[in-house]
Amino acid sequence: MKTNKKFLAAIGLGMGMALAALPSAQAALQGRDLDPAKAGFEAYYDSELNISWLADFGAVRSFEADGRLSWDGAQSWIAQLNTQSLYGFNNWRLPKVTPVNGTAFQYGNSNNGSSDYGVAATGQGWGKASEMGHLYYVTLGNKGYCTPTPAGNDACTIQPGWEQKDFGPFTGLSTFVFWSGTELPNRPNQAWYFYAYYGNQYYQTKDQQYSALAVRDGDVLSQPVPEPTSALLMFGGLLALAAAVRRKSVLR
Repeated sequence: MKTNKKFLAAIGLGMGMALAALPSAQAALQGRDLDPAKAGFEAYYDSELNISWLADFGAVRSFEADGRLSWDGAQSWIAQLNTQSLYGFNNWRLPKVTPVNGTAFQYGNSNNGSSDYGVAATGQGWGKASEMGHLYYVTLGNKGYCTPTPAGNDACTIQPGWEQKDFGPFTGLSTFVFWSGTELPNRPNQAWYFYAYYGNQYYQTKDQQYSALAVRDGDVLSQPVPEPTSALLMFGGLLALAAAVRRKSVLR
C-alpha cells in the first residue's frame, strides 16, 4: 500500500488549522489589528457581549485635551468618530446600561449588583446589563470597594484587595470615571456612568465632567474566525478526503 505522505501532511496541517479556529474557552477579549502600520491591537472583541472596545481608553483626549467632558460632549466625540469612519466603521457608541432585572431601573443602593445603583460582585457584576460593569467585574475580574453580601443591601464593609486594579490589555487610562450612553427614563438631564476606581455604577447630571469609552456592536474583523460548526464541518470534510485517498491507494 502506497501513501502520499505529503498529501497526508497537508491534511494534518489543515485539521490543525480547523481545530485552532475553534473559539478559546479562556479570556473573552480577543485582540483585533485594525491598523497594520501600528504595533499592537486597536480594538478588543468581547465574545461574551458580542461588542468591540476601542483599545485606547484615552482616545477621547484627541477630542478634549484633559479627557473630561460632559455627556453631550461625549456624544459629540462619538459623532466625530463616526463621521470620520474610524477604522472603517461608523457605528461607534458609548457603552450601554440596561436594567439588571430586565424591566425597570432599581435606584436603591446595593453592594452585590442586585440593583442598578452601587457596586457589584467580582465575576458577576450586573450580568450583561452593564457593559462597563461586565468588563470591570467579569472580564477583567476586578473587585468593588464594598464586600458583596447575599442580601445585597447598602452596607459597605471595605473589601480586601479592592484597590488592586487590572485593566488588561487596554491602554491610555488617565481617569476612572466614564459616561455610559444611557439616559435615565423620564430624567432627560441625567445619565448613568461607571467609576472604575471603586467599581460604582451611578447616575449624574449630564453637565458633569467625566471621560468616555468607545464601543460598537459585533466584531470588527472583516473576516471573522469560523464558528465552531463551520470549523467542525471543515474538519470532517478533510477527514473524508483523507479516507478517500487512502481507499484509492489500497485499490491500487
